[in-house]
This record gives sequence, C-alpha cells and structure tokens, in this order.
Amino acid sequence: MSAGVSQPLQAARQYKKNIGRKIQVKTEAGETIEAELTNATEDEVTLKWKTREPKPVGKGKHTVKKEAVVPYNDIVEAKVMITFN
Repeated sequence: MSAGVSQPLQAARQYKKNIGRKIQVKTEAGETIEAELTNATEDEVTLKWKTREPKPVGKGKHTVKKEAVVPYNDIVEAKVMITFN
C-alpha cells in the first residue's frame, strides 16, 4: 500500500488528482456517499453513482444514475476507496 492512501482528502488539489476514482464522502448532514469523483473545482466536487431504487410504478427495483455537487464546506471527511480489479 502506498503512503497516505488511507488519509482523508483535504486540499482541492488532492481531489483534482483523484478525478475518476471512487471516493467515500461524509457530509455535514450525516449522509455517506460512495461515488465516482467526476470533477473538482476550487469550491466543490461533483460525484456520480448508480443506486437501486423502487420503481415509481409496480414492483421491483431499477438502477438510477445520481449526481451531486458537494461544496467543500459540506464535506466532513472524504477518502479514496481502494478497489482491486
């Protein structure tokens, strides 16, 4: 394992370096999001993920694509998820 891989992301440059990777973000609202980091600016990050939700009509679930723009001020902690392919 490389040094610092389990350390939380803090600076905007760290987010920019990890665009395209999966991260776990804990927000001020207490929400935890595991998503792909698709963009990072000086003020906020953009996250995209897929989730299974109940269908609006009928039984069963379907996959929904979600996207969220999260300001750094709302992030309590963010870590890069380690994936083994």
